[in-house]
Amino acid sequence: MNMFKRWYDADVAVSRAINELEQASPNNQVRCAEFIIDLLKDVELEELSLEEQYNYILRRWYDKNIKVSHAIEYMRLAPKDIRRETALKVLDYLKELAKEEEDKS
Repeated sequence: MNMFKRWYDADVAVSRAINELEQASPNNQVRCAEFIIDLLKDVELEELSLEEQYNYILRRWYDKNIKVSHAIEYMRLAPKDIRRETALKVLDYLKELAKEEEDKS
């Protein structure tokens, strides 16, 4: 029985990464999405069909940007160990991006 409503809540690191990504600025969301896609582009994912994910009303926060949506889908379909490793890297990357923004201010 699955106790989690969302796939990313099954792992604390993944859940935190997704939540921090949601709170990031739109620009940093896209930059992070590019980072995620780059990390996972060579990973064998469970049947990746990015077109199929748009056969419904776009109601999730990450559906507003196709690149961010693709990155989240890549993470969802990645093997659990790689998903966790990617989430930890995403958390570090988001910290770097936030520091960059802070330094510009």
